[in-house]
Amino acid sequence: MILPLLVLCVCAFGFLLAPNDPDLVDLTKKFLSPCSEFPLGTDNLGRCVLSRLLYGGRTTLGIVLVGSVTVSVLGTLAGLLMGGGKNGKNLILEGVLNAVTAIPPIAYLIIFIAAWGNSVFTMVVAVSASLMMRVIKLVQTRTGIEHGKAYVMCAVASGARPHRILFVHILPNLVWDVLHFICLSCADMTLSIVSFSFIGLGMGDNVVDWGSMVSETHHYLLSYPGLTLYPVLMIVVCTMAFHTLGRWIERRVSAHA
Repeated sequence: MILPLLVLCVCAFGFLLAPNDPDLVDLTKKFLSPCSEFPLGTDNLGRCVLSRLLYGGRTTLGIVLVGSVTVSVLGTLAGLLMGGGKNGKNLILEGVLNAVTAIPPIAYLIIFIAAWGNSVFTMVVAVSASLMMRVIKLVQTRTGIEHGKAYVMCAVASGARPHRILFVHILPNLVWDVLHFICLSCADMTLSIVSFSFIGLGMGDNVVDWGSMVSETHHYLLSYPGLTLYPVLMIVVCTMAFHTLGRWIERRVSAHA
């Protein structure tokens, strides 16, 4: 577990060690080979590739982190409350949830871009909205399953209030399931963010991220392959780190089942 966490921390906070301004354009230094001033060389506009990689990690993983924390808290809360009963209101909400869950992430992104334009905030809201519906559905289903178990029935028989049953008895048994789902979903969020950015959706023109780096440099793949391969490698490493962390949580959940 330590290695994937270390990899993600380096990718997320490595911008603090960036040797140069990632947006500084100097056409006299374009396509430079690696040197002491530019450890990974420069791109087609003379910008430091290493600095852009590190700042791109801050943008991409920052969106993933903010989105996953928001989704974990709000999605779990909503799922618990919806799974706590089977009244008419909850059944209506469940039907709406089933319909909304089928909407693909790009549809959310297009809607929010139409409302707010391209920005980091738009990307955060879009990826969070898409994932939150799935977290709510997961927690709602698991809450319904837990309600039928003996320890919950004992709590009900002892006179425990419904909210106490949800947050004191049921919630602790759902934490690892939610974390497992979120970790695996973070890999999908990373791929979604860089994919949308690659085609120019979701973030502004002045935002440095791995998807835009690939988009700007893929024309030079044959002549200067590193410009494209470096951000692609970072994307692959981070995605694998999230999957590794998710599998570790899955084994932990299975061991305590």
